[in-house]
Amino acid sequence: MRKPSDKKDRLERFVRDNREAFDTFEPSDDLWGRIEEQFGEAPKTDKVKRLKWWGKAYLDWRIAAGIVMAVGMSYVYYLNNEYGVTRDPKVALVVPTYAKEFNQYSLAIDEKRNELIRLTSNNPELYKEFSADLDRLERNYQNLKAELPKAPNQEALIQAMIQNLQWQLDLLNQQLTILQRIKAADKSHEKDNSTII
Repeated sequence: MRKPSDKKDRLERFVRDNREAFDTFEPSDDLWGRIEEQFGEAPKTDKVKRLKWWGKAYLDWRIAAGIVMAVGMSYVYYLNNEYGVTRDPKVALVVPTYAKEFNQYSLAIDEKRNELIRLTSNNPELYKEFSADLDRLERNYQNLKAELPKAPNQEALIQAMIQNLQWQLDLLNQQLTILQRIKAADKSHEKDNSTII
């Protein structure tokens, strides 16, 4: 009786000895045709049919998901531009009727604050002095906003928040007016000094 390892050794030796013959031999082009004739066409299984259907459905779902994502992103972009949802989502969700007004105030305050920073860039002490009052109003606004979801009288709290935003805007306008007067005074002082010389 032969051991299984003897068969394996003989096969390995045969392949090793005839390796060149295996590498140079190429089957003819009609080999698959003859094999198919001999065995007939293989019947398609139900699993193959299901996989083809699933592939088409998968492609359709990807397209539908892409369309839904595009529509959703467009809607969020519209809401953000219209109501400032991403700027202040708590307020927009709790009181959507006032969200647009809050967004307009926030944009105006940001614009005025950036202008104030630009005008006081050469005088940081003045900016620090101006920003102290504004920071105090901003902290009060944040406290009011934190109380909004649990407040029993949300309408009164909303009016207080709007009043706070108006005060912030008024304060920034006053500070910008002061800065413009300072700059005008500096220019006239420089002009007077240059005419004296």
